Amino acid sequence: MSQVSFRELQPAKGEQARGIIRVPGVEPTWEVPAVVIRGEQDGPTLVVTGGIHAAEYVSIEAVTQLSRWVDPKRLRGTLIAVLIVNTPGFFAHSIYVNPIDNKNIRFPGDPNGTASEKVAHFLATELIDGADAYIDAHCGDMIEALVPFTLWAKVDDPDVSARAHAMAQVYGLERTLCAANAVGSTYFEMAKRGVPGIVGEVGQQGICDKDLVKIHLRGMQNVMAHLGMIDPLGPPPAPPRELAGMAWTRSSVAGTYHPAVAVGDLVKKGQVTGELHDLFGETIEVHQALADGEVIFLVTALAVAEGGPLLGIATYDAADNKSPDHD
Repeated sequence: MSQVSFRELQPAKGEQARGIIRVPGVEPTWEVPAVVIRGEQDGPTLVVTGGIHAAEYVSIEAVTQLSRWVDPKRLRGTLIAVLIVNTPGFFAHSIYVNPIDNKNIRFPGDPNGTASEKVAHFLATELIDGADAYIDAHCGDMIEALVPFTLWAKVDDPDVSARAHAMAQVYGLERTLCAANAVGSTYFEMAKRGVPGIVGEVGQQGICDKDLVKIHLRGMQNVMAHLGMIDPLGPPPAPPRELAGMAWTRSSVAGTYHPAVAVGDLVKKGQVTGELHDLFGETIEVHQALADGEVIFLVTALAVAEGGPLLGIATYDAADNKSPDHD
């Protein structure tokens, strides 16, 4: 049996506690809404986080609904959910980063670093360390289109890797991808610390689509059933397609982006996927697919910054394998 509380949220068996947790040592004040649900029966501890990226609304709503759906009288084990990690960015409609230090929240963080680094360290050490499993819920950010997929980490411990892979397989999405070196990503860094973790990606473009929320919610419920925390809600989902890697196209300079493909499109290596223009509409770059595969991530904003991700192609040939490095 692992941890059953998150700071002052310490419910008895068969009860739940919810509240606003202040991250220590961060100024201005950084607080996160959290729920701890402790089942009447013993079992594993699952941690779920939403809102690492503050405008990924489908995933935030799915985590919120999960926290309201779980019945502590029927639960085996403990669910700990942080509904929105990046609260400073949530009401500011911030994408990618938090507005305090303008950084992405990257694990495992630093207790002596900037606000984002302190928050990441706090979550890693006080929330997730010691848990039996971890789900980081994501979706396409406000300027991102994507097709649903799960990410899991391959680390030195084969048992942790196998458990993470199994969680990704039961999530119920059509695609899953292994990362062997996704440094800074939540699921990879926590797997290195012994906690099998996955990322679920469902939703896109700052739209809180109710049907996609249901898919994300069902994925988390499927993982809970897989862990033995709840009874299965139906037959097991079909196995996902195992992707070999991701080939990323990034902007070399700031400009306007004009894609020639859409998410879900199958492309061939060398095929034109889009153009980067300057502010007068002149073509700066013509982008070509870096590999054969499927477009599963695409920036839909006209304005793009230097170095930003534009397009991600999921590859099926192990020779094209690249670790996902976006989240």
